[in-house]
Amino acid sequence: MIPAMRDTRGRESKTLTFVAISWAALVAKFLAAGVDLGALGKQPPMSGTEFGSAVSVVLLIWLGREWTEKRKPEAPASGGKND
Repeated sequence: MIPAMRDTRGRESKTLTFVAISWAALVAKFLAAGVDLGALGKQPPMSGTEFGSAVSVVLLIWLGREWTEKRKPEAPASGGKND
């Protein structure tokens, strides 16, 4: 089971967890680009354009989730029609 982070609404969000892990992996890859890591060999270079494109895709996933959450109809506060 994938652990889920809580979003600003207090609900669990697997998407936010995915975005956070992806963001950390992209930053680590960008920082390690072109560096010789011994047993792992020399890492291929990563330009700012490639980094920006990858970050944009990850952010689009998060923004898409937020957009779909905003479009969902709100449930009644009491949960019933006959109050």
